[in-house]
Amino acid sequence: MFKVIVAGGRDFNNYEGLSNSLDYLFKNINDDIQVVCGMARGADRLGERYAKEHGYHEGERVTVAPAIGCGQCPACKKGHTNMCDHLTTIGFQYEGVFAPYVEIPKQAIIMENVIKLSDNISYDNASLIEPAACALNGQSYMHIEPGDRVVIYGSGIIGCIHAELAFLKGAAKVMIVEPVEKRGKLAMEKVPGVIWINPFTQNTVEEVMKETDNYGADVVITATSVPSVHTEAQIIAAKMGRISLFGGLPGESKGHLDSNLIHYKELQVCGVHATTVYFMKEIMNLMEEGKLDLGKYVEMTTNIDNIMDAFAAIRDKNIMKVVVHPQE
Repeated sequence: MFKVIVAGGRDFNNYEGLSNSLDYLFKNINDDIQVVCGMARGADRLGERYAKEHGYHEGERVTVAPAIGCGQCPACKKGHTNMCDHLTTIGFQYEGVFAPYVEIPKQAIIMENVIKLSDNISYDNASLIEPAACALNGQSYMHIEPGDRVVIYGSGIIGCIHAELAFLKGAAKVMIVEPVEKRGKLAMEKVPGVIWINPFTQNTVEEVMKETDNYGADVVITATSVPSVHTEAQIIAAKMGRISLFGGLPGESKGHLDSNLIHYKELQVCGVHATTVYFMKEIMNLMEEGKLDLGKYVEMTTNIDNIMDAFAAIRDKNIMKVVVHPQE
C-alpha cells in the first residue's frame, strides 16, 4: 500500500467527457504504514515481505512508471516494454492515484517500474518525470544533433519539455507553433531561446522557411492532437527530415499523410507511445545534474476536495500543470 504524496496526470479529457480512461503518475512515501504491493481492488496481495525481497522498504520515496509490460513478449525482451503485447497501465487497467492511498500491482515490482527517488528531487518535480520521459522516448527516434533546426507544434508542457530536450541535444533553433497568445508567450518565458510562431497571425510554412534559409526543419514534432499539423509537418520538413507524430489524434486518424512527400523527400515519420523505465531514469539523471528543471511548469497545486476547480483552471486559465496533493 502506497501513501500518495503528489499525483499528476493527463485526466483533463476525462473531465471534459472525451475519455473514460485515466493515465497517472504518482510519488509515494510510507512513514508509518505497512507496504503492500498487489493488484488493484485487493486481489493477489503479496505484502511487505514480497516488496522487501525486491529491495523496497517502508519510508522510501519512489515514483512509478505507469505502463507495465509483461516481460515475456518479443517487445519486452527487446527492452520496449511500452510496446508490450499485454500492456497494462495504472489509471487504465489499474485504478488511478487521485486518492490518499493506492495499491501497486505485483507486475510493477517484477518489471522494476517502481523507481526510487533521490532526496534532491521534490515530489512536485517528480510528478513530471514520466511525461518528460515520454518526450525523451519520442526524441530517441529523431536523433537530434548539434545545429539541427527543430519545429514543435504545441506549447503545452509536453511541447516545452520537447523544446528543452532539443536544446540539450544541441539544436541551433527551436520553433514552437502555438495559436494561443498566452501559451506562446509562456513558452518563450519557460524555455528561453525558443521562437514562437503564431499560425493565426503568421504563415507557419513561410516562417519556418525564413528561419531555416529555405531549407526546412530537420526535425518536426507534433505535440498536439490537431490532424492538420500531421500534413503540414511534411511540408515544412527538410529533405531527409525526421517527423515525430507525438500527439495521437481523437477519432478518425486516416488521410493526413502524403506518401509522395515522404517518398521523394526521404522523410522519416515515427510514432511514439508512452515510455519506459529506462527513459524515466534518464530524465532523473538530467534533473539531478541540474540540466532539466521541471518544477517551473507546476503552476497550481490542489487537494482532492478541490480537484474540479483545478480542472476548470486548466480549461479557463490555460494553467500549464496542476499537481494534486491527496494528503492535504
